[in-house]
Amino acid sequence: MFWGCFSHYDLGPLTAVTTNNNQHVYFNILDDQVLPFSHHLHDEYALVTRIFQDDNSTVHRAGRICDWFDEHSHTLLHLDWPAKSPDLIHIENLWNMLEQRVIRRNQHRRNLVDFRDQILSEWLKLDATYLQNLVDSLITESKRLSSPEAEFQGIK
Repeated sequence: MFWGCFSHYDLGPLTAVTTNNNQHVYFNILDDQVLPFSHHLHDEYALVTRIFQDDNSTVHRAGRICDWFDEHSHTLLHLDWPAKSPDLIHIENLWNMLEQRVIRRNQHRRNLVDFRDQILSEWLKLDATYLQNLVDSLITESKRLSSPEAEFQGIK
């Protein structure tokens, strides 16, 4: 399994997770990956408010994780959204695109290390325009879902 993040401005870290994902693993990812990336966004792009969105899994809602976000709320805003809302997590689109790129490579994977290296290679090829389009589409979709037309269509 892999964990990764991105912003409108930059590609974040990609981490291979070799154990079952639980609150302890996720806590370490937040400390070791998310926080440094958040600081990078602040330093490099002068972003005062960085917003973090996850996929609402139970691991991401553990008390220890919520406490971590409370502790870092002065620099990193955690985006809360209803569990049964439409899927607005665009990292899923990015994962699907990465998978397609690895498949198109049509290279034999001898082992998990080869697979990890292929994923990492494709991750590093992601360009800023693609990331910006993902974030912009989230903003557009959020506005669409909050419109009166969405309520009329039963989306809300």
